[in-house]
Amino acid sequence: MTYIDFHTHQVPAEQDVVAVVDGRDTWGIHPWRADQKQSVPDLSAKLAIGECGLDALKGPSMSVQEEVFVRQVSLSEEFGKPLIIHCVKAIERLLHLRKSLNPKQSWMLHGFRGKPQQLRSLVDAGFFVSLGPQHNEESLLLCPAERLMLETDADAESSIKEIYNNVAQKRGLDLTNLCSLMAENYRTFFQKEPHL
Repeated sequence: MTYIDFHTHQVPAEQDVVAVVDGRDTWGIHPWRADQKQSVPDLSAKLAIGECGLDALKGPSMSVQEEVFVRQVSLSEEFGKPLIIHCVKAIERLLHLRKSLNPKQSWMLHGFRGKPQQLRSLVDAGFFVSLGPQHNEESLLLCPAERLMLETDADAESSIKEIYNNVAQKRGLDLTNLCSLMAENYRTFFQKEPHL
């Protein structure tokens, strides 16, 4: 079986884990650093743009964050790369931007901990959601299988395999089926095969 960690900051030690490592496999300007000058690298080899987004609790003003986020949406569209999004206390604004920008590329909200009402709004708007070790149990159960992703994010103590075991048990899935589902979601989101 192959396990996919859809958003992490660590290169995994396990041989059977495909990890989408922030900064290695993706590039983006985090909202906390939206006021810092950064040059855009060669994006052709990157899987996605991100993590980028909006954070109402930390970082420069929301207007600065939004301006930088919209530029990254443009890069996502220009290079045909999906978007990995960090969003804290700004989901309504994010939903508004998705509707007004009408992107062709897929968007994934990583580290989702929100309630079912937020989950429904995101799924209805076409988002994928990635859940980590801390998540809302009800949202986990309600998330459509084809929009679900799993991640460790920056939690060095978390094991993606433990997260898979936990999610498989809670959703009443066989672990092999969950791994197959995550591989299919990887193909859909990144438009690539997951390779070890």
